[in-house]
Amino acid sequence: MKGVNNISKLAYRLQPNVKWQRKIGIGLVLLTIIIAYLVYNLLSTGLAFAWVFGLLIGFTLQRSKICFTAALRDPLLFGMTGATRAIILSLIITTLGYAGMQYYQLAHGLNLVGKFTPLGWHIPLGAFIFGIGAAISGGCASGTLVRLGEGFQLQIVVLIGFIIGSTHGAYDGAWWYHLFSETKVHLPSIIGWKLGIGLQLVVLVLLYVVAYLWEKHKF
Repeated sequence: MKGVNNISKLAYRLQPNVKWQRKIGIGLVLLTIIIAYLVYNLLSTGLAFAWVFGLLIGFTLQRSKICFTAALRDPLLFGMTGATRAIILSLIITTLGYAGMQYYQLAHGLNLVGKFTPLGWHIPLGAFIFGIGAAISGGCASGTLVRLGEGFQLQIVVLIGFIIGSTHGAYDGAWWYHLFSETKVHLPSIIGWKLGIGLQLVVLVLLYVVAYLWEKHKF
């Protein structure tokens, strides 16, 4: 019993100080508010909103553990599809949201919102290269940044690779884009809004059901 009591005391001492964590958390929240206020008044409104939005996205990613690489890796290696279904659900919500914004833009004679990329062989090639990097580093861009914030030192090397690759891509990106066709595909403009959005939602729902059944089958 004495040994058990000693272990319990040691475990209690090793527990993180929740009070200090709360104080540090409150201090960081106040600091972010002050920075947002200063940026809003001294620099740019857009930068202030970007600062707040980035912090909210980062907090959401860290708490949800969302990683696009894990969404494709976990079903095959471990049979778990929680991240996969979460991303599919987010795509369903995004599809409905962007469809509403784009339809509103068209109804008022404005240009479509969103970034449209021409189709071509560069998409599977880029996805293959990205997949190799994600497999080696153990995560996608969002997962790498989250792990970096959590203290994983390997992600420092990955971040350096991000910076080098992004800088090089920005330098000669225009040359690569000239190699591709300028044809951009917008499904609702080709087959109609109801059929285009409906088809995409049906595919996403089917993928969600397949992911759920796959995890149920594995466990």
